[in-house]
Amino acid sequence: MKLRICMLLARFYPVAGGTELQAQRLAKSLINSGNDVFILTTRLEKLKKYELLDSFPSLPVFRTFSFGKGIVSSIFFCLSSFLFLVKNRNKYDIIHVHLASSHAFSAILIKIFFNKKILLKFGGARTTGDIGTSLAKPFGKIKLNIFKKHFNSYIVPGKEVFDEVIAAGFPENKITLIPNGVETDFFNQVTSNEKINLRKELELPVEKKICTYVGRLEKGKGLDILLNLWKRIPEDIILLIIGSGSLSNELEKSYKYKNVHFLGFKNNINNYLQASDIFILPSFGEGLSNSILEAMSCGLLVIANRITANEEIILDRENGIIVDFGTIIDFSILVKQIFLNKDLINKLTHAARKTIELKFSMGKITNQYIHLYKTILFSKLLETS
Repeated sequence: MKLRICMLLARFYPVAGGTELQAQRLAKSLINSGNDVFILTTRLEKLKKYELLDSFPSLPVFRTFSFGKGIVSSIFFCLSSFLFLVKNRNKYDIIHVHLASSHAFSAILIKIFFNKKILLKFGGARTTGDIGTSLAKPFGKIKLNIFKKHFNSYIVPGKEVFDEVIAAGFPENKITLIPNGVETDFFNQVTSNEKINLRKELELPVEKKICTYVGRLEKGKGLDILLNLWKRIPEDIILLIIGSGSLSNELEKSYKYKNVHFLGFKNNINNYLQASDIFILPSFGEGLSNSILEAMSCGLLVIANRITANEEIILDRENGIIVDFGTIIDFSILVKQIFLNKDLINKLTHAARKTIELKFSMGKITNQYIHLYKTILFSKLLETS
């Protein structure tokens, strides 16, 4: 049975956040599995209305009209995406909505008028997650109440998001936990010689130890705490901060250490991870971190903050290291001890890669989605028979 899926999200390539990357990777994997998938998103300035993204497999991307900023932009995209979905209603059977935002209303209208199946995937947790950001807005609670009544299924990437969605009153029997996936062939472990060559290509110091953070530079990511701790780290251990965000300029101006390098956004994240030794994520709120999964897939030792989402992936001292970035005072001692303990590094990096292969490979995650899609479509056939 070939599935026909529309993935609906407010932002997509060249925007490269966790939600956008997961949608792109899942869509490509579904196409590789013999299904028809297209992306429907906002047309940002200078982008085409339609394009085939990537060479193999080609991913169709449709961008509809929007105007202005904030709520005005959301309203225009909701209307234009609804009109597109009406016009092209014979090209899809399922609408997979990414993030509980206003564009989900267009999918709800399509379900009401055309009886299409619709799914909603929640993103992060805590104050930066879908539930937290919705409740912080004037009409957010009303929006969530509408979402509770109309979607056929809800997807959460981890237990913390699951608990938040349940606490917000969403029906538990419609919630499925499917973690984020990682392309293990792309984010793969390299040899020592390959790591040296990558450092030369990326103009990174060959002889130094390299720790890396990849993610948005925003509040809640714990970067201010990490950088305050870093002033005690020896200069032969460097920190790469890869990503962009509203705090970019502020952090660069405030923390001018010789062994900290702000690299901005990068397309070739896999190469920077493969060239690194340790990955650090001090974030205080995640759904299920793509960056952690990618780093572990590259065979890196991961040091992550003690939050539920991270502890779903990492077992302390078994496949990574969990610390409390809110209270730790001997972080520099920890980092130095790790680099002196090659047996520990080998043990944790091997276990990290194994964890990804067993639980988080994109192939395994895609199969879980295919099962969910077919279950929902099969229930539709029962309803109409």
